[in-house]
Amino acid sequence: MCQYFGLTCGGYKKDIFFDFETSPGNHGVRFRRPLLTVKERERMSQWLVSSAPPKTTLRILSRIEDECERADVTDNIEIHQGPFGAFRFNPIQNEPSLEPAGDIQDIDSSSPEDVVGTGNPYQIHPHVPLSPWSQGMMQLMFDQPEDVPTPPSPGFLDAMMIPNGVGSDMDTPECLATFVPDPYYNNPVSPTSLASSMGTTKAVPQDAVFLLKHYASSVISLMTPFRHSKTPWHVLFIPHTKSCLAALALGDDLSDASLCVFYGTLAISAFSLGGVSKSQTWSEKAVMFNQQAQHYARSMLMTAYNIPKVAKYKSILMALLTMVQVTMFSGNRSHSEYYFLEAEKFIRMRGLKRKKSRKVRLLHHCYVFERIIHESVFICGANSGQRHHVRTAIESSGLGRYSLDSLSFRLSGWKNLHQEMMRVRGQEEGENDLHLERPGFWSNTLYPEIFGIPEPWIFLLSQIIRLGKEKDAAEEEDATHCLSLKDFIARAKTLEEYINHLQPPSLEITHSQLDRDIIQNMLDAMKNALAIYFYRRIHDVDASMLQPKVVAVLECLLRCESTDSTVVHGSAGFIWPAFIAACEAEESSIQAAFTDWFDNSASRSGLSCFRQTLADIQKIWQEKCCAGKSVTWLDLMKRTMPLQQQF
Repeated sequence: MCQYFGLTCGGYKKDIFFDFETSPGNHGVRFRRPLLTVKERERMSQWLVSSAPPKTTLRILSRIEDECERADVTDNIEIHQGPFGAFRFNPIQNEPSLEPAGDIQDIDSSSPEDVVGTGNPYQIHPHVPLSPWSQGMMQLMFDQPEDVPTPPSPGFLDAMMIPNGVGSDMDTPECLATFVPDPYYNNPVSPTSLASSMGTTKAVPQDAVFLLKHYASSVISLMTPFRHSKTPWHVLFIPHTKSCLAALALGDDLSDASLCVFYGTLAISAFSLGGVSKSQTWSEKAVMFNQQAQHYARSMLMTAYNIPKVAKYKSILMALLTMVQVTMFSGNRSHSEYYFLEAEKFIRMRGLKRKKSRKVRLLHHCYVFERIIHESVFICGANSGQRHHVRTAIESSGLGRYSLDSLSFRLSGWKNLHQEMMRVRGQEEGENDLHLERPGFWSNTLYPEIFGIPEPWIFLLSQIIRLGKEKDAAEEEDATHCLSLKDFIARAKTLEEYINHLQPPSLEITHSQLDRDIIQNMLDAMKNALAIYFYRRIHDVDASMLQPKVVAVLECLLRCESTDSTVVHGSAGFIWPAFIAACEAEESSIQAAFTDWFDNSASRSGLSCFRQTLADIQKIWQEKCCAGKSVTWLDLMKRTMPLQQQF
C-alpha cells in the first residue's frame, strides 16, 4: 500500500496518538497494527465466506451494484464499513435496515468524541437474522451498560481502533483486545469466553490515558527548561509508555521492565494530580501505582543480568530512572539512593562496555546529572551496606575495567585544572567517565540540550563532592590514602577560582526568549549555589559571609517566578540551588521568601518533593536557632537526613 500511494513506509508498530498532540507528523496517513494475526484473519474470512449462502451473497452484491449504478457521481456512498459491511445494504421494499442511522466518519479524521462515542449509531432491527459470529460482535459492540463510568479526561486513544458505539469506559480496550474469531464456536461469542480462550490479560488502568496526558503536558515540563520535543522524556519515556499502554490494550505480554516504566509513570502523574487538586483519591491511586511499579522493579532486577537477556537495556534503565523519579518526586530520598545505586551497577556492568547509541547516552546523562545532585546532599551514606555490595559486585564481575572513574567518588590525579579542562577528551573517555571524575572538554556532551547546564558546571559539583570526601577521610583515623594538606589547599584554591570565573554560554537563537530567560536565571542560581556549597562543604566559612550569594539565588528564583506565573519549565532543576541557598539564609524575611517559593512550586506542580525539601530546610533553621551558629550545615544534614540502611 505504501508503494501504491507513493509513501515512504515506516513499518508497523504499536503506537498511540493523543488528541492534544499537535505534531504535523500525527495528521498524515497512519497504518495501524492489525488487531488480529494473519492466521486469525484468514480463519475469519474463510468462516465468513462459508457462513454466507452463495445465492444470498450474489443477490446482496447485485443490489449493491445496482445502487452504485443508479447513484449520481457526486453522491457519497458508504458501502464498506468493516468486515461485515459487504452484508449491509439499503432497505428495499419492507426488508429491515442494517445501515447506520447517521453518517459514519472515518476514524482518522474524526474528533476524539466521535472515536469513542457514548451512543449507538446503528439502528439494528430486533428480528434481523445474524450469523453466530455477528451476534457475538454486536453483543460486544453494543450491549453496553447504561451506567458506564466516564473517565476524568477528554484524552482518547486514536490508535485503538475503537468502533463507534463503544462506551467510554477506559477498560473497554481490554474487551476489544480479546477479539479472537473462533470458527468452532456455534454459539454467540461473549467477552468472557473470548478472554478465557486467550488466557488472562492485564487490565488497562481506567485513568491511564488521563494520567499519561497530564504527565506529557505538565509533569515533564518540570524536568527540563526546554519546550522542544527532543528531550529524553519526549524521545524515550513517553513513547515507551504509550507503547506499553497499546500493548496492554491489545493483550500483549510485557516485560517487568516495561510494566515498571508504565506504572511508575502513572504514579508520578497521580502524585502530581493529587498535590494539585488536593484529592485523596489521586493520592491513593498514586500509592497503588507506586506499589505496582515497585513490584515489577523487584522482579526486573532478579533477571536484569540474565543471559540471554530478558529485557532490553534501555527498558531496564528507563525503569530504574523512572523509579528514581517516583521516589524523588514523592519526597522519599532514601529510596532514591537504592535505585540510584542499582542504576549505577547496571550501567557499569551492562552499559559501559557496549557501543552507545544517542538514546542510550541520553539515559546515561539523565542518570549522571540526577546522581551527582543526589550525591551532594545525601552525604551520610558513603559507607552504607548497599554501596559496599554494589562496588563488590562490579569489581568481582571483572567489568570494572570499563569504568574510567572510581567507584566511590574519589579525586583523580589532576594538578592544573585550568590546563586540563582545555584537554579534548575522546569518545570512550567522555562516555565511560561515568561520574565526571576526569577534567577535559567533550564536544558530544548532552547536558546542555537536556538540562540547559554545561558539562563543566556539573563537573565542578562532582569535584567539590570528591574533595569533600577527601576531607572526611582525612578526619578519620585511617587517612593513609588521603591528600596531603598542601595538595588539599591547592586543589581547593583551584576549584574556588574556577567557580568564581564561570561564564554562562551563549544560548542558541533557536530558543524562545522565555526559555533563554529561564536558563540564564538557572545558570546564575547554579553558579551562586556552587559557591555556597563549596565554601560550606570545603572551608566551612561563617554563614554571614554567604548571605550575598544566598540573596542572589533567591533573586533568580523570583525572576523566573515572575516571568512564568504558571509552572516554571525546569523548576525541578531549581530545587538544588534553592535548597543549598535556603539552608544558609539567616534573615527572617529571606527565609520567608524561600518558604513562599517552595510553597508556590509545590502548589503548581503538585509534587511533594518541594514541601519535603522545605520541611528539611525548616528543620535546619530551627536547629541553628536552638544550637547556635557554631553548628555547621554538614552536622545538621547528618542529623536531619539520616540514611535508612534497609529499604
